[in-house]
Parts: sequence; structure tokens; C-alpha cells
Amino acid sequence: MSRFSETENALIARLRALKAKRKVTISLLDISDPLRESGFTHDEILAVLRAIEQDKIIAFTTANRIRMLKDLP
Repeated sequence: MSRFSETENALIARLRALKAKRKVTISLLDISDPLRESGFTHDEILAVLRAIEQDKIIAFTTANRIRMLKDLP
């Protein structure tokens, strides 16, 4: 499994743990801090966030938050 896939799986699991739903905003700190503690870098996390933004699952909003646009895959 590639590092990107590992990061993606961990990020999706984190979003599920936060009970992410459509139209809900989530602080990036609530996502990134636990992932960094698990050994993922800021750049790895950001790469996955940008990829799922391109898939129109999330959108970056103000105040270091993301908005869920779709339910998780």
C-alpha cells in the first residue's frame, strides 16, 4: 500500500470518527493533529485533502475548516 493510500485511509477513518456528514464544517486541527500524532506529515495530509477536494467530497472554507459536500465513500 502506498503512503498516499495509507494517509487517505487514516483521514477517512478520522472523518468517520468525527461523524462527518454533508453540509457540516470540521476544523482542520481536529483532523490533522491526531493524524500527525500517528506519524503522518502535514504535506501528506494536505495532499489527501486536496485530492478529496478535487473529487468534490469536501471544500476548504474560512477559519481553517472544511465543509463536507458529500457523504464519505
